[in-house]
Amino acid sequence: MVRVIHEQGGQRAEGEAHGLGAGMFLLTDRQGGFFSLGNITKYNGLVCRVEEHLAKTVENILLPGQELETVRSFPGGVERRYSGGAVETFAMGSCSLSYSIEGYSGELLLDLDMRRLGDESAAGRAYAVRQEGETLLITYEKYSDDSRSQKEYELSLAVQGVAHGAFRFIQEWQEGRYQYDARRGDSSKLWLFRCGAIRVDGSLSLSFAAGANAVEASVKTTAGERQAVTHPKDEPLPALVSLASLDSLTLARTGWIYAGLPWFSQPWSRDELISLGALIRAGRYALAKETVLRYAALLSQRNGLDALYPRGGLPAADALGWLAKRTHDLLLALERRGLLRQHFSRRELRSLRDAIGGALATVAAERSGDGLIVNSVGETWMDASYGGDTRQGARIEIQALQLAGYRLCRLLERKTSLLSGNEWRRREEGLSRRVRAAFFSDGRLADGVVDGQQDWTQRPNIFLAYYLYPELLPAEEWKAAFDHALSRLWLPWGGLATIEKEHPLFTPRYTGMSNQSYHRGDSWYWVNGLAALCLRRLDSAKYREHIEKLRCACVDDLLFQGAIGHCSELSSAAEQEWGGCFSQAWSAAMLYELLTE
Repeated sequence: MVRVIHEQGGQRAEGEAHGLGAGMFLLTDRQGGFFSLGNITKYNGLVCRVEEHLAKTVENILLPGQELETVRSFPGGVERRYSGGAVETFAMGSCSLSYSIEGYSGELLLDLDMRRLGDESAAGRAYAVRQEGETLLITYEKYSDDSRSQKEYELSLAVQGVAHGAFRFIQEWQEGRYQYDARRGDSSKLWLFRCGAIRVDGSLSLSFAAGANAVEASVKTTAGERQAVTHPKDEPLPALVSLASLDSLTLARTGWIYAGLPWFSQPWSRDELISLGALIRAGRYALAKETVLRYAALLSQRNGLDALYPRGGLPAADALGWLAKRTHDLLLALERRGLLRQHFSRRELRSLRDAIGGALATVAAERSGDGLIVNSVGETWMDASYGGDTRQGARIEIQALQLAGYRLCRLLERKTSLLSGNEWRRREEGLSRRVRAAFFSDGRLADGVVDGQQDWTQRPNIFLAYYLYPELLPAEEWKAAFDHALSRLWLPWGGLATIEKEHPLFTPRYTGMSNQSYHRGDSWYWVNGLAALCLRRLDSAKYREHIEKLRCACVDDLLFQGAIGHCSELSSAAEQEWGGCFSQAWSAAMLYELLTE
């Protein structure tokens, strides 16, 4: 059993870590690098950005014969305590990992897995280890094959703080096996390099850093510590922890929000814009403005936003609407506080009106079918197809996003001209009438309309529609639609399935890299947090039990499952068990919105 302690803002929470990899943790340097220990996946270890690539270096730091008892998470770091009295502390600086140990006499084993992420070839791998003063310098060369005739790249790792004579060379290859990767259907065996052992006499402090060469790596070991992000102290601890998780995925230099770690280490448009709601709630107005203007500038180049920022990956039919929704949220938040003129000039508001309004008009002209907004295969957030389930046609959340865009344009028209926004109101009212007529019937809200036929398959996207545009239906009709959806999607542990449980494609267990369960069973934490928020706004008394179970499951995942202090991507439907990415931005963001509502 591993005990977990969280400390934030003068508050404390304790509990037992449970699930696969109990006690696993993840720290980031807010520059693309991260450090994670849990020994269940090849993504554990120290990952640094070296030039334009993410590269793994350290696999593990081992204390032979020690049994882990407690993991304590605090702002900026993690402490681990062992049964024999040893205490380890980990923290990430701007370019490096700081490690210290106290209450221990013996050896630390240093295992390496130096390679660019994604390069899992066992051929042509060569390590060289030397010590200069108190610094270990490890060079890794990767060749195309074992003949070593053509070098592909080189990496270096510096370990500062190793006293002369304290390092014992081992240099042995060992096979690593990863339980979580095997469960996901990913490659789960890699050859690791046991570099050596470092003697500890009571206490020791080390600094690790990677670079393209030994000089660069050595310089980074003495780089300054990153400045901690300050959080409000008058919020409940889970809210503070979820916001800290979101901040850890926000790059300090650019303000981009990574979709998730360890493998969604890029800004994805819909993920970033959905996550922006929490930062607006937290008063991060400058960052929110930068993000909104960044995406609006892309619209001046083309009339849509791709899934992967700034361009690439799957098309995203919903990214434009989420940009409009978050712009509206930001403007209202600033207006409520009397800060709108301080943050936005009239020219900037006009630019937003022209860019977003122009893109919405183009969508209406080019993606219209029977007066509804249609999308192609794989263009919604449920973009992973399986078994013919592709969600093309007119989808409920896409209509709500377009309506939210029209609502924003009405607001921008009022703020930038003498006009009242009547043209946008006409568009909004017309589409609203068509959506209601096409999607709502007998207390049910369809997930989509395809070739004039309603798709009555229940999915949680109706909660997205309410969150985006609650004006679509009166409260009693929303309640009827929610009741119908909950009867088919509700999971007793406190989640929502991504497709109704009686559907032939429903898959109760997470299938990993296969798309089978991804949008056909798996319960997504960002959707669960959003659904709880919607139920609370609609009728907190009627849905009290659902709200509480959703909240408790999300908080339990944040504090005691997966990577502690981070929100997982999803859970299996059959029972709560973390899955997908260890730290997902929109999961943390929606939980923060729920907890601070």
